[in-house]
Amino acid sequence: MPELPDNNDEEARRWLQNVEDDLHAMRAVVRDPESPRRMACFLSHLVVEKALKATLIDAGVPFPKTHNLLVLHDACLQQRRLLTLERPLLAQCNPWAIDGRYADDLAEADVEQANRLAAFAEQVVGEVRRELQANRRSP
Repeated sequence: MPELPDNNDEEARRWLQNVEDDLHAMRAVVRDPESPRRMACFLSHLVVEKALKATLIDAGVPFPKTHNLLVLHDACLQQRRLLTLERPLLAQCNPWAIDGRYADDLAEADVEQANRLAAFAEQVVGEVRRELQANRRSP
């Protein structure tokens, strides 16, 4: 497991800024009718993964080197963080972690699936923003 930086608050916010950048890319792909829908799913996974990891950094919890959103969410739940995330949607995002980068690895996503996962990624980032902001205000 990796070691955490000395300043978890600052590092979590750095990760969240990276999430925001990926979120902009995901939105651009979702808006572009010429972009493969699998790329929207891949970027949705990337956004959710980094958001979960930012939450764990903020909580001071080392996390395993994994792309598995359920494993990362389990670690968040142990810290009483991100309690309301929909696990079925986390599970739907999981296959797009690596395989979604290559057209021949997974069937192409349809528009509905891509939009559903992108909306979920937006929701996760919103919840992470709120939790990090609330944690910042807590003594």
